[in-house]
Amino acid sequence: MTRDYPTHLQQRIERLERQLARLKTPGAPSLQPDVATQETSHTEDASPESSVDALVADIAALPALTSSYPLTGDGSTFSTVLLGVAGQTVPTRDAYESGIEPVDLPLPEWNAALKLAKHYIARVYPRLPFFSIQGFWVQFDQVFPPDEPAAATEPPVVATAGRQRAPAPPVDIGYSRFTVLLVLAISSSSLSQSADSIISRQAQRLFNAALEYHKAAILPHTIVGVQSLLFLIQYATLNPSVLDAWYLIGVGMRNCIDLGLHQDPRPIESISPSLLETRRRLWWSMYSFDRSMSMGCGRPTEIADPMIKAELPCFRIESTASEDDIQGYLQRYRGLQLQSRIYEALNKPPAGVNTDDVISNLLKELRSWQSQNSPAHNQLPVETEWHMGMMLLHRPCRLLPERTLQEYKRLWDAAVGFVTLYRQLVDSNGIFYVQIACEKAYWSGLAILHAFWKLFYTPDGESPDGESLIVRQADLWKALQHVMAILRVLSERWDKGRLLAQRFEAVSARVMECIEGSSHSGDDATLPDEVAQLRHYVSLTSIWSAGDSGNCPQDLELRGIVATMAHC
Repeated sequence: MTRDYPTHLQQRIERLERQLARLKTPGAPSLQPDVATQETSHTEDASPESSVDALVADIAALPALTSSYPLTGDGSTFSTVLLGVAGQTVPTRDAYESGIEPVDLPLPEWNAALKLAKHYIARVYPRLPFFSIQGFWVQFDQVFPPDEPAAATEPPVVATAGRQRAPAPPVDIGYSRFTVLLVLAISSSSLSQSADSIISRQAQRLFNAALEYHKAAILPHTIVGVQSLLFLIQYATLNPSVLDAWYLIGVGMRNCIDLGLHQDPRPIESISPSLLETRRRLWWSMYSFDRSMSMGCGRPTEIADPMIKAELPCFRIESTASEDDIQGYLQRYRGLQLQSRIYEALNKPPAGVNTDDVISNLLKELRSWQSQNSPAHNQLPVETEWHMGMMLLHRPCRLLPERTLQEYKRLWDAAVGFVTLYRQLVDSNGIFYVQIACEKAYWSGLAILHAFWKLFYTPDGESPDGESLIVRQADLWKALQHVMAILRVLSERWDKGRLLAQRFEAVSARVMECIEGSSHSGDDATLPDEVAQLRHYVSLTSIWSAGDSGNCPQDLELRGIVATMAHC
């Protein structure tokens, strides 16, 4: 249930030791090996002694790099192997050793670093508020001491840049540099729309500099390690050609589950409110990545929702967020939870359930969630979650391979609404998760084609609830243009995005030929498999991610700063 393999092995060893103790007792009856012992024995001799030998051999075969305990010898560490598997950028040396610092650390000037950090807090952080802002500024002060001459040109900043505060407890300098440099790398990367730009190359330099301290931050089975993984996942979703976000999310979820972050401690009073808030923020942030990735790519989720017993964070401890900000954070998490329930419920094979009741109840919950959205929230991201929920609820799926005309119309409306909003985000450079956005845009485009196909050859009219079932080819062309524009822009950040764009262009052209064919009467057999078999959809790519930023004047200024840094 917890996937805590070391604890599982320890329990089996204890069972075997008790059996050995009883066997060594004079006059003790012979014992039959239990099921667990039989499963681990690799020989026909099932005696406790041979089982212990086999179990020890199994333990010896396990990679030591996944251990929670510090290594005492030379060799690969958990962080080195993780980075080596996740991407093509493998650290070649460890600069973090007993205070030894790399002499070529490409730290930007204090003013530039401060502006990039503020940009991250203002634009990226609200989408995934998984760490304490006050704690981050403490780390920022460690990496960029406030008494540096460069700081004299900037007036003191109170409560926003960590200046003029009471002394904070010391933080590991390697961990601080890893965190701060990654934040600067993510912030820089969010300002560019092309992986080949000067800004993106500078973001890569900052990322490589952060990796110099990976051993101090990417620690297995620790809170620090989970937070470091979330930063890596953020960078991976912005730069999917550099790191494998799917792999990092899987590792992160397993670390969270091993630490028990998916369940609040009992009794709740046994843990400090600050640590409890930290646990919840980290868990729900990792959960959001897992759900978004799984639902965007048509893959299984890492853990079932009924097993999750952790409450949502309150965001009122060590936080400067306003009440409207907090409600916006919580609404996005609640919306994602509801999407996850829809995704799981409609992917289960039929088991004598009343599907009409299932759909009706989920639709009521989704509409209730939408009614709680406030104009004070960040509307575009929240609205896209609403449309994604409606698409998941009304698409063909394993439980309901064919839907009613009313449901196909709702699928059409939701998918068109989704790509229309995503086009606005892309045009404003407001996408934070490039790979995820590509995958969702591609899947939404297929849903548009499938729904139009089902509705185009039906008599015009209204559903029993008075909803119009009419769809027009002009609306289809406009929606397809949105999808292609999204994929083309985002493919500048992701090589596999170009493959999705090319594939969707070919699929949509084939569907339009079928629609315009005079001899066709709506037979699914003439459609491309991706459209005809939408209920079996699984992503064509192996991973997905996302990125975000904007085209406001502040962004243009920051781009200039990063470009200047690149030439220093």
